[in-house]
Amino acid sequence: MIIRNRDALLSHGNIEGRRIVLDILEAGLAAGDPYDNVCQAVRIEGDTLLIGSDAFPLGPMGRCDETRPRPFPPGPLAIDLKKLAAEGGRIYLVGGGKAAQRQAEALEDILGDRIAEGHINAKKGDSIRLRRCTVTLAGHPNPDEDSVEGARRIVEIERKAKKGDIVFVSESGGGTALLTLPAPGLTLQDIQDVNRILYLERGAPMPVANAVRFLLMTLRQKHSRHVGDATLIMLSTDERPPATDISLRKPRGVVDEYDHAIHLLKEYDCWDEIPEAVRRFLLRKDPAYTTLRQEEWFDRPHFRIRVMGPEYMLAAAPRQARAMGLNATIMASSLNSLEASVVGETMAYIAQEIQAHDRPLAAPCVFLLGGELVVTAGPSCGLGGRNQEFVASAAARIAGSRRIVIGSADSDGSDGPTDYAGGIVDGETLRRATEAGLDVAEELRRHNSCGLLCALGDAIDTGILHTNVQDLRVVYVGPRE
Repeated sequence: MIIRNRDALLSHGNIEGRRIVLDILEAGLAAGDPYDNVCQAVRIEGDTLLIGSDAFPLGPMGRCDETRPRPFPPGPLAIDLKKLAAEGGRIYLVGGGKAAQRQAEALEDILGDRIAEGHINAKKGDSIRLRRCTVTLAGHPNPDEDSVEGARRIVEIERKAKKGDIVFVSESGGGTALLTLPAPGLTLQDIQDVNRILYLERGAPMPVANAVRFLLMTLRQKHSRHVGDATLIMLSTDERPPATDISLRKPRGVVDEYDHAIHLLKEYDCWDEIPEAVRRFLLRKDPAYTTLRQEEWFDRPHFRIRVMGPEYMLAAAPRQARAMGLNATIMASSLNSLEASVVGETMAYIAQEIQAHDRPLAAPCVFLLGGELVVTAGPSCGLGGRNQEFVASAAARIAGSRRIVIGSADSDGSDGPTDYAGGIVDGETLRRATEAGLDVAEELRRHNSCGLLCALGDAIDTGILHTNVQDLRVVYVGPRE
């Protein structure tokens, strides 16, 4: 079972409703594992290494100019392994992110001792499971010295690659912190301060934080600059569902990435708070740290394969619900950038509408949400994460209900800076909290949702899950009694 404290979570409250919600969460979280998809995307047949497939096609490293045909044919990339060895070609494996080690584990099982050298940055708290690649356990959500040292090791390996070599890059969400290698003139403390102020204190959504942080780093999304003419294959667990645009729109008058980053820092009222070295760096507009330009990879054998995304989790969860005889729908596959507390209370209102009027779904039913919400915590707060704040904020609204249960979990197994994936609440949660002397409203004001749910035995414990496809929220309304 993925949820390690399942028995404790089912020891109180609406036990049958909780069991249903936990079963659906389990099914969704299990589907986010990228291992099998990597094995379909990369395989060996005889002496040929095949990279890409119909289900997992090779794509460009970035956006293409549609007026220029790529010089590489569609279909799998076929590499003669005997020829590669005879010509002294080498295979390297590097990367970082919450899913990076799991993806690399699949590549190790496929390629075996053909991997000449490799290094992966994984999150602290994970176990080291790779046999042929070294692993650095690095800091997340705040980068640390290990993030920097591991990233430096990855750049060293990438710069060894030459034409005829193959570099597999395993990356996923979380890599921005785990692969932190500050640009010249910046320090780790500078990056940590930007991360703390913009992301943790101001509650900037991840696309906003990354629009700033990517410019301050040497490695993240810049691998093509280090591997040159070697064949580059990036295997990616994507946080965005297909055909869902969560990109940021540049306001009028903003002409480049540096201007956009400065605009965002001012919009979130932290331009004057971030380190002076960062302000100078952004104002200098060094082109070496912008997003990859098309000419840097277009004529080179540099590819990206999307091996995992939220759609797998969001397909498995309603499938499980329907197998249990429930009406099920996905309300939003990528609900992002909204305050977790507001969304939690809103979803509770919708659950009440179903409970009273069987609309927009007829009970018994579940509705599901993906994406990443935000918590604007401020400089002084308790311990919590967006999933725990989401469910805790719903608890008061559903108080007394014998039919509503709400659960939420982060697909990577760690909600914010906590050791828990998320939480679960029902109509008895508020009463139990009051009896325990806990003030739910005060704990939410302090953003201490983890402390609240742990005290009630309602925090979901999964351990690290080796993927990163955003969050899964499950709202269940049981049958009429």
